[in-house]
Amino acid sequence: MARSVFDSLNEVDVISLHTMIYSYAQNGYGRKALELFERMMKLGLQANDVTVLSVLLACNNSGLVDEGCEFFESFRKGKVVLTNDHYACMVDMLGRAGRLDEAEMLINEVLNPDLVLWRTLLSACKIHRNVEMAERVVEMKSDMRGMKPKKKSPAMSWVEVDRETHIFMAGDLFSHPNSKQILETLEELIKKAKDLGYVEDKSCVFQAMKESAKERSLHQHSEKLAIAFAVWRNVGGSIKILKNLRVCVDCHSWIKIVSRVINREIVCRDSKRFHHFRDGSCSCRDYW
Repeated sequence: MARSVFDSLNEVDVISLHTMIYSYAQNGYGRKALELFERMMKLGLQANDVTVLSVLLACNNSGLVDEGCEFFESFRKGKVVLTNDHYACMVDMLGRAGRLDEAEMLINEVLNPDLVLWRTLLSACKIHRNVEMAERVVEMKSDMRGMKPKKKSPAMSWVEVDRETHIFMAGDLFSHPNSKQILETLEELIKKAKDLGYVEDKSCVFQAMKESAKERSLHQHSEKLAIAFAVWRNVGGSIKILKNLRVCVDCHSWIKIVSRVINREIVCRDSKRFHHFRDGSCSCRDYW
């Protein structure tokens, strides 16, 4: 619908092009975003810092690492002044691709690297289990104690049913008036997902607890509760949920399989992007 409105415009400008590029980037349609950016360049329109960030985000969310690096180099030679946000996007892109040394070198090029940059690299170290670099990054963060990050918000997910928004918090199993039905539906979905190969990823639980407790903790994530509620209420069409934090690896794997179990599309908007789950796969191609 957004593209239909865009195509109906008599004249496109930087704002309309940027908005469409950003929308494609958020939903993982990297190639379409880059096609529009090339169209923008051919029209002679000047990209601003927001457009540049959207292009890098499009490459990041679609795993187009080589293309992202090429664009970044061209942007560095251009007129747009690159900020820490642009560098953070590149560090995230390189880090997730396993190119940790390049990501670290990029941070060292920044005049005043902030905590977000180092935290992004640390996250990549966790994914690729690079303990040596992680220790080095933690040491760098310890030198920035005056720049404390905000306290992490509790994980919450929202789902709208019949124009009413229902909020679920991780671990909160009984506050919802339909908690009994939700938990029964969730248990059934977990069982069917396991029959199709789902195995809990206990590396997503950082607290020290027994293995069985880790499984229960993963089962109580907010997005699982929200989806179970939507399935129980038999929501028509796609199931759409919102989450205030990034979806974890375990929930991402679970939702992929559940989309097969219920034969429905599940759209999850987390703090970074949109994930479209269909028939056991996700639009992000497991790159987020």
